[in-house]
Amino acid sequence: MPGRATRRIQTFPYWTSNPFVQMLYAEVVARGITVTGNANVRLTTAALRDPATTGLVHLQWPSPITDDAAGADDAEDRVEDFLDAVRTAQGHGRPVLWTVHNSLPHDTTHAAAARRLHQGLADLADVVHVLRPGTAAAVSDDYRIPPGRTVVVPHSSYHGVYGRRLDRAAARAALEVTEPVGVLFFGHLRPYKGLRYLFDAMRVVRQAGTDAGLLLAGKPSGDVADQVAGLVEDGVPVTSALRFVDDDEVAAWFSAADVVVLPYERILNSGTMHLASTYGVPVVLPGEPHLTEDFGDERWIRFFDPADPVGSIAALLADPWFRDPAVRQEALNHAREFTPSRMSRAFADLVDRMLAEKSGDAFASSSHRNGRT
Repeated sequence: MPGRATRRIQTFPYWTSNPFVQMLYAEVVARGITVTGNANVRLTTAALRDPATTGLVHLQWPSPITDDAAGADDAEDRVEDFLDAVRTAQGHGRPVLWTVHNSLPHDTTHAAAARRLHQGLADLADVVHVLRPGTAAAVSDDYRIPPGRTVVVPHSSYHGVYGRRLDRAAARAALEVTEPVGVLFFGHLRPYKGLRYLFDAMRVVRQAGTDAGLLLAGKPSGDVADQVAGLVEDGVPVTSALRFVDDDEVAAWFSAADVVVLPYERILNSGTMHLASTYGVPVVLPGEPHLTEDFGDERWIRFFDPADPVGSIAALLADPWFRDPAVRQEALNHAREFTPSRMSRAFADLVDRMLAEKSGDAFASSSHRNGRT
């Protein structure tokens, strides 16, 4: 059907305040491709079904589809309705691209519906964009991503997004950090992120005599604020901003930190890891197979044992590996290699190929095949 693959993207959810979204689309916009969308499921499905709507469909985080479902049956109905709308858009000749960020939505109460939704998107998408080569294997317990329709465009650093790295002493003074070693957790403080492991590890580290303090920056959910209060009562120094952290505060938190710990119980990708590299801060990640395969050779990353998270995190914090200037420099080198502009250009190339293929452009066929993994 002519005209369906015009130079336009309809994206869902269009979280315009998310820096990743802006980094990803920068080159697309520079090439004159219009980006539209919203985070409203009803408006999105209406646009997908509208035969007058044109352009590529780009789906990212599907969590809003089932987040506020009234129950399991309602979640299933929402999934079927959304997938039907995507099929309708394809029937109008529109290409569909899905970027996989998470195995499943975090803290979901409708796991069965979420699995069916993710499998449906993987089956329908003309191209599945993954951020790391190990994604398909990492999500295979929940759904299958077809290898022949997968393209890897790696997650970039945030180089140039939040401002320059600050002098460490000045940043620590501004935040009133008192301990010689600053252990940072940055981002939404949600229970699934394994914060209790980090908190208990900090207790172990302090009891062993290491002068380390915890830096916490992000809005808490669940009982996390109560856990933080208990940590302070136990004598662990905590410097915190238990709220949404403004963009102009980001540089201070990472400049004051010696190491970032991400004690997640389950993780597919982490923007915080790439943000840490931007400021030359080493990172501790869970030793999950897809992470050790992708980042095992990076000296600025160490892995804790998911079978013994508290003990292994404590051991990694007691070892001064992260204070080595060469290690910190490798983190900066990683950030400078995987820049937002590099990611944005690769993504824009992918979008151009998909639009060209749908338009019947002969240029696209060989280019698109060569871009797949």
